Amino acid sequence: MKVIAQTAALQEALNLAGGIVATRTPKPILQCIKLVAEDDTLTLLATDLESGARRQVTAVQVEEPGQALLPADRLGGIVRECNEESITIETDKDTCHIRAAGSHFKIFGYDPGEYPAIAEFEGDGDFAIGTDQISSMIGKTLFATAKAHSHYAISGVLWEASGKNLQMVATDGHRLAMVKGTLDKPAGKDVTAVVPAKLMGLIQRLAGEGAQSLDVRIDENQILVRTPNVVLVSSLVQGNFPKYSDVIPTETGNRATINAQEFQHRVRQAALLTNEESRGVRIAFEADKIVLSSRAPEAGEAEVTCAAKYDGQDMAIGFNPAFLIDAMRIIDADEISFEMNASNKPAVIKTGSDFLYVIMPVSLE
Repeated sequence: MKVIAQTAALQEALNLAGGIVATRTPKPILQCIKLVAEDDTLTLLATDLESGARRQVTAVQVEEPGQALLPADRLGGIVRECNEESITIETDKDTCHIRAAGSHFKIFGYDPGEYPAIAEFEGDGDFAIGTDQISSMIGKTLFATAKAHSHYAISGVLWEASGKNLQMVATDGHRLAMVKGTLDKPAGKDVTAVVPAKLMGLIQRLAGEGAQSLDVRIDENQILVRTPNVVLVSSLVQGNFPKYSDVIPTETGNRATINAQEFQHRVRQAALLTNEESRGVRIAFEADKIVLSSRAPEAGEAEVTCAAKYDGQDMAIGFNPAFLIDAMRIIDADEISFEMNASNKPAVIKTGSDFLYVIMPVSLE
């Protein structure tokens, strides 16, 4: 194999493939990226056995078709430190020579034939969605997944596609995020699947690569995502996702309208005087304001005020400030609606009709 590749294009491809390569594994080939050069295209393949990627690079000149299997960290580091416009990759059996102006690297690889197969995406998908929209939807749900339960359904994000609509839901048992979007190509069938967090992060990267839309196919045990130059594949998270509708209040008797930016600022201020033993921030709702307060033993107390329009009974409720800040980071609206029934019941943060965030209260005693 011998190819001359545009360095920037190869670097972009390696960034995506490198996000899949296994970092800890007893199998050295899973720490590698497979290169396949043919028909004026260089295809990079990466897998950790649960997820995989096929990334095509067309900004190449294939002088001799062939394959190579190279350690991802070595290859990525060499290309990243190359300042020249182009880079030449040439293989001699399992040895690879990488050359650019003023540099030559020889690295040892493995037999490409030993690399696991990665599924291809042929034919039509179940539906299509704009990359900007799905990236936004992922940003508004992924943060709420469970981080310590990697083998349970709540470690992923629930996708529900029907007709022209796609809904995503994520929860870790203490809060829940739900967002709705519109498909570019309607779903030919109703689809329900729990998609791993790792693949969700990889899909977000595709939004920056120029593709306007991506195709999605969801089978019984796997999901495939395709743009003109990329195919991502992953096993689905197994298990039953919680019945999320049970925790979303259908009616609320108290509602506050708050400036999103000011609210985030005030929560951050109040959180400064919390600690592991006292992680709650108390929010008191009054007619034209909310008062946020916190107290940490041996540290001190904080009290800050935020303007609000409030319709309801005077009440106070406590929350983990980190959960509030997480939500405010991804909200792009000017105002939020903060709705609740009682100090011991879940509260709901809404922006328009497309996003809601349910958060459980904490005891401040």
